Amino acid sequence: MSMPQMFGEADLTKALSDSGAKLTRKVRAYLIGGCAMTFLGRKVATKDIDVVFGSSEDARKFANVLGQLGFAGVKSLTGPYATMGALAIVEDRRGMRFDIFDRQVCRALELSLGMKGRARLYRTFGNLGVYLMAPEDIFLFKGITEREADLDDMRILAEMGLEWKTIEKECLSQRRSGRWAYMLGTKLMELRKRFGVASPIIKTLMDHADLHLLAYVFGKIIGNQEAPFKEIARAIDERYGYKESWVRNQLASLAAKRLVRKRRLGREDLYSMTVLGLSRAATA
Repeated sequence: MSMPQMFGEADLTKALSDSGAKLTRKVRAYLIGGCAMTFLGRKVATKDIDVVFGSSEDARKFANVLGQLGFAGVKSLTGPYATMGALAIVEDRRGMRFDIFDRQVCRALELSLGMKGRARLYRTFGNLGVYLMAPEDIFLFKGITEREADLDDMRILAEMGLEWKTIEKECLSQRRSGRWAYMLGTKLMELRKRFGVASPIIKTLMDHADLHLLAYVFGKIIGNQEAPFKEIARAIDERYGYKESWVRNQLASLAAKRLVRKRRLGREDLYSMTVLGLSRAATA
């Protein structure tokens, strides 16, 4: 199998310059992935350009301009590319590929205000303002993909020096944060195993993922009504095989995090999900 064509800084710069010259109004583009790492001086070349925009209109305008420059939609997508959720994936005759995202990348992380604030202007090409995402945010995006090559890029970024708390805070602030915390935590454990890269946020991420899963499990059983402990415990035993002592301990943990509310009525304990608990259950 032939290796994919790789493109260095000069090729990437020309493609962005040509597209910026054709735009009829100002558009801001945020680079993530290998292209951003190339401009940061951490990669010699990349096979594609991952770019995310703050609006559908900007993303579509950029895609249209690339069409004018000879880029065409990729018809046959395989592997991770088939499930990326990009607004458009286009390629020219040389094999240079643009993966264009509208606010959300890979049906996962969203371009947040924090990410925009940490991004820095790289260059302005005509009407195209090109911003490089912060290394912490590039690392986070790579941490929730299933692409094998991203693990090596994460190693490179970690060796640059990262603000781990920034990564943790951004991950936990995202919608469906339990899922992303689990994926990133798992990737960090693999990074430690393979390359010896230690991260101080693994436990926090995995604890958050566990808590989110608990809220989901109990939210499905309790719903938006009060439910007696015996009823909850019976449902947990039937579905998952856990006994009353486990159920009581987990409910106590959720109550401590204000995800469930406990009320005593006579000799019976009644539980209900808080607004936050229902929200976590709904977005798992």
